Amino acid sequence: MMTHVVLLAAVVLGAEKPKLAVLDFQPQGVPADTAQALTTAATQELTQRGFFDVVTSGDIQTLLGVERQKQLLGCSESAASCTAELAGAMGSRFVLSGSVTKLGDALQLSMQMLDTVKSVTVARSVRLAADARELAAQMPWALAEATATPMPPAPSKVLPISLISAGSVAAVAGVVLGINAFTRDFALRDELAQPDSGIFKATAFYRNEGQTIGTLKTISLITLLAGAGLLTTGFFLFPSDARAAVAMVPLPSGLAFAFSGAFP
Repeated sequence: MMTHVVLLAAVVLGAEKPKLAVLDFQPQGVPADTAQALTTAATQELTQRGFFDVVTSGDIQTLLGVERQKQLLGCSESAASCTAELAGAMGSRFVLSGSVTKLGDALQLSMQMLDTVKSVTVARSVRLAADARELAAQMPWALAEATATPMPPAPSKVLPISLISAGSVAAVAGVVLGINAFTRDFALRDELAQPDSGIFKATAFYRNEGQTIGTLKTISLITLLAGAGLLTTGFFLFPSDARAAVAMVPLPSGLAFAFSGAFP
């Protein structure tokens, strides 16, 4: 039996969650609404995970005012200094920034989290996908990397394993029924093809046998198709394995070790 274990060390009970300012992801060769959609997905995932008190760009606009925000985001100093000023104005120690870049037929999502007190990058993540939908699906794991927090628990495999098992049984049953049907069909045809043997059964027997063989073939085909459908669905839904990981959980006063993973 697999047990998912999450151990947070040096976390004080009831301690205030650190603030994390999430800046709008910058589009690089992609539509602006694509980058905005991924920014929203990241913000929602971070809020749901609960490691941070998340501050969005909308919050920044409301609390700082549009003009002040423009001054901060467009400051002439270094990017790190500008980001630190922005985070300081919001009372946020950590800042998550990112970009969405078009690379041929793929999209690349790059994210990094800055500790503005120490002026260091805590963690970063780079993910490639065919489209924005796939990037959004990878968001929980990408954010865990980018924010140095534990990986999400592994998705349940009960449903896909059940579907694969049922599909395998159905496929085997379909093959067995099909072999039986065709074996009986060949035997019947062979017997009827020898009129000089003098060994014949009643007409009703051959009629019933033909009907039985037809029924077996139909059931075999239906069972095989159902098995193939269950197997395909099971493999499609089968989640990738979650990896055990040691991470750093940001706290208002610094960072704490965290451990996440699946073990026997």
